[in-house]
Amino acid sequence: MVTLSIVHVLSNRWWTGSAEPALALVRGLLDYGHRAVLGVPAGSQVEDLARKMGIPLIEGLHLNPRFHPWAWLHDLRRLNTFLRRVPIDILHTHLSHDHWLGACALAALNPTRRRPPVHVRTIHTLRRRNSRPYRWLLQHGADHLITVSTALQQELLDTYHIPAPRLTIVPGAVDSHRFHPQIAGDSIRDEFGLGPETPLVGIVARIAPSRGHLLLIEAFAQVHAAIPEARLLIVGKGEFRPRVEQQVRDCGLVDAVMFAGYREEDLPEILAALQVFVLLAPGSEGSCRAVLEAMAMGKAVVAARAGALGDIVLDGETGLVVDPLSPTALAHAISRLLRAPEQAQQMGWRGRLRVERDFSRQRQVEDVLRLYDWLLASRRRSRAARRR
Repeated sequence: MVTLSIVHVLSNRWWTGSAEPALALVRGLLDYGHRAVLGVPAGSQVEDLARKMGIPLIEGLHLNPRFHPWAWLHDLRRLNTFLRRVPIDILHTHLSHDHWLGACALAALNPTRRRPPVHVRTIHTLRRRNSRPYRWLLQHGADHLITVSTALQQELLDTYHIPAPRLTIVPGAVDSHRFHPQIAGDSIRDEFGLGPETPLVGIVARIAPSRGHLLLIEAFAQVHAAIPEARLLIVGKGEFRPRVEQQVRDCGLVDAVMFAGYREEDLPEILAALQVFVLLAPGSEGSCRAVLEAMAMGKAVVAARAGALGDIVLDGETGLVVDPLSPTALAHAISRLLRAPEQAQQMGWRGRLRVERDFSRQRQVEDVLRLYDWLLASRRRSRAARRR
């Protein structure tokens, strides 16, 4: 195996969105014996977590997504100096800010270096900006783009006209050692005063207008009318929580819907307590990691056909896909699984097997490494052809 030198750049300050999958990938590259280093905002939560994971860092980067000229020039100079000093095979960026910074650093590097790094960008999610600079960035700002879902790849093809050979899908991944079906959820049921047989539905997502919480409450009102003992656990935080709490009151579900807040340390136990997991829209990291974690725990899933969910959840096999999405259709799917616990359990076990086969951290790292090798080999062949 040829050892590669790889730089990842991520301007995310918080342990949300793209941060977890990006750091897990870098840690995986290091575990495979490659030389990998990460640039993240100095003093950020992500920097602290990267240090705890033993990931080498490019020190002193601001990486402020809100453009500040002096901070930008500081980062450009620092990244360019690092790339001049250390031989690098791959520069891998994750967000638009990083993408611009990487493209500019490589443009400044080219006149002084015979072999600039291959520039790869992971598109975790699209902000649907249609400005000319943004279109140029996607079309010309990197050698290759990674997407996390078929839907995202199709949008890049249709809306931004990215040539198909410059796109590769690398699905999300989950830590199947941390999330596994042998974990018990008794402590969570005790915390919320639930018996071992209480039917429990749950969602883990930021409480934001785009994540479908209001639709879920409306659907759960129908579920609760048919199955009065059913309960709903909402896990997450966000600015939309007061509106969701009001919807709970309006639907008369105060005694049936519980809010757990943001949970990280005991998230496996939270998922273990559920019978059915619901996710209705991708978050900012695009790969729908929450649904992969639920599947790794052996839970049946009810999902919308949106973003990566359409790739992950196999309708009738690992869960139920509601399309078109409506409160009644969603209520029917949830009720169906609550009334057929053996069927839900079988779906959950098939989901676990699917995670082990298709969504492991090892698989993701190997997919990315194969892409790196292919891109580097393509560049060598191109150079050899030009010399002939």
